[in-house]
Amino acid sequence: MKVSVAGAGYAALVNSACFAEMGNLITHFSFEPMDISGGLPFYEPGLLGMLESNAKAGRLLFTTDADVALADADILILAFSEKEKVSAADIATTIGRTITRPVVIVNRLACQIGTTEEICRIVNHEVAERGLSFEVDVVANPEFLKEGMAIEDFMRPDRIVLGVAGHNARAAMSELFKPFSRQHDRLMFMGIRDAELARYATSAMLATRVSLMNEISALAETCGADMENVRRGIGSDQRIGYAYLYPGVGYGGVGLPRDVSTLIEAGQQAGVDMVLLSAVAERNRRQGDWALKQLSRELGNLEGRKIAIWGLAFRPETDDVAASPSIVLIRQLLAAGAVVSAYDPLAMTNARLELGDDAERVVFAGHQYDALPDADALVLMTECKPFRQPDFNAMAKLMKRAFIVDGRNQYDGESLQRGGFIYRGVGRSPE
Repeated sequence: MKVSVAGAGYAALVNSACFAEMGNLITHFSFEPMDISGGLPFYEPGLLGMLESNAKAGRLLFTTDADVALADADILILAFSEKEKVSAADIATTIGRTITRPVVIVNRLACQIGTTEEICRIVNHEVAERGLSFEVDVVANPEFLKEGMAIEDFMRPDRIVLGVAGHNARAAMSELFKPFSRQHDRLMFMGIRDAELARYATSAMLATRVSLMNEISALAETCGADMENVRRGIGSDQRIGYAYLYPGVGYGGVGLPRDVSTLIEAGQQAGVDMVLLSAVAERNRRQGDWALKQLSRELGNLEGRKIAIWGLAFRPETDDVAASPSIVLIRQLLAAGAVVSAYDPLAMTNARLELGDDAERVVFAGHQYDALPDADALVLMTECKPFRQPDFNAMAKLMKRAFIVDGRNQYDGESLQRGGFIYRGVGRSPE
């Protein structure tokens, strides 16, 4: 199929790479020239190689010309990121004034419920104004990609949610996604607003699980329980399962905070009091204080204390620091007068940019152990692979005080305490 993909972020490029990998002819549109010869402006494992191989094979073309992108496309996928700051109405107007033949538009934008129908209305209005006789179908196809695992999520989806309003759109989506449903049918057709709401409800469910575990962890720390054992006891219930039951320093990134906020706002506009989701967001905000509280309880006044931080991205296998709990902690520590040294295998550059002027007051180490000399504490904020089995003997020799705040419960607290470390984990009583 001839498919055009619009957007410059990781989701848009993953769409182009994966659809091209399945043999489709892809025209990738972005406002600024997309030159992948020097690499990508973000980290997504395997993506650059897939883009390069498909471009070399002639299945992938990059363009900044909307006329080229829309000239003979059967399907147009809208996958602009929030950073590109384009409105759905402007996109729809441009499409309606440019296309010369029927096209099925696939809306993968993070937008308000009802936006897909609005895009359809605007495009068809502009087409009619030009005296053209065809109509355009618009499909709601929410994105469920995790940064750092986006290609795996795309190529092996557990479901493909499609909000359609007509037979032509349904047939086109069945053909487009056929290669991803060969073993069993993963396509879930439903109404357009059903699909839009499904996106946000999914994020809300995941965020709720995270916040619930963090709230129970707060209780566990006060009553002498070990949250890791509690988690195992909960997750073994088949009605619940283990996914997203890990307590930590709170969820970050773009997706979950944005989607929860979008649902709360939608409820307010509709006169529905979103009590539960408001509490979920508030618990996540409070969880951002957890690491600072552990440090303060053990060290007292943090003025002049050196705190080492491992992990700056909001999740492993990505360089994304959007709403990262690590950035929150660094700003808290700087405000308290602490000295901060930090390391992340992927996110150092983006962390500097995110911190702005505050970055001048942070020591960005060249290696994870370089952050430790004379540190009063180490805080693990992201469970990156290099941090999972460190040399604790070497760490104890480097650090001024053998004190670990484990924001991801990666380490065996009892073993560390026997080795002379002071250990604090999420939902783990010091005793």
